[in-house]
Amino acid sequence: MELALVASVLILLVTGTLVFGQLFMWLHTLNNAVRDAARLGATCYDPDNDGNLNEHIVARICQATAGFPNQNSITITITERDPSGNLLEPVIVTSCQATAVPPGIRRRGGSLTVTVTYDAPVVPIPGVLSSPRRLRSSATFRMECDRN
Repeated sequence: MELALVASVLILLVTGTLVFGQLFMWLHTLNNAVRDAARLGATCYDPDNDGNLNEHIVARICQATAGFPNQNSITITITERDPSGNLLEPVIVTSCQATAVPPGIRRRGGSLTVTVTYDAPVVPIPGVLSSPRRLRSSATFRMECDRN
């Protein structure tokens, strides 16, 4: 009788620890990917000289999250502000399989914000945790270059 009571609580604690550990790992990976991609965009890194800087941001995030289950639930939003603080048209990419990503404009002194949301599949714990769980990460960097 006592074993049944203790075992059920122990199983719940172990499951909760594993689920939250996995969520923290995914969130840490998202934070690093977003920060790396925003820095890449703010420095106008363009290895193939095609002028599409936003495509490289999306590729960097998708590369970093390649091992995520349900990677198609990732949404990437790239928001730029000019040096005066005016918001430019945001670019929203709803899948890593996107083929056409608008190139974006970079103005030195403006800001670039990259935001990623991910619907993480988790083992639901009734009353505590539902599935999927939305994770969000954002990074903002000042532009260090000019690009049209």
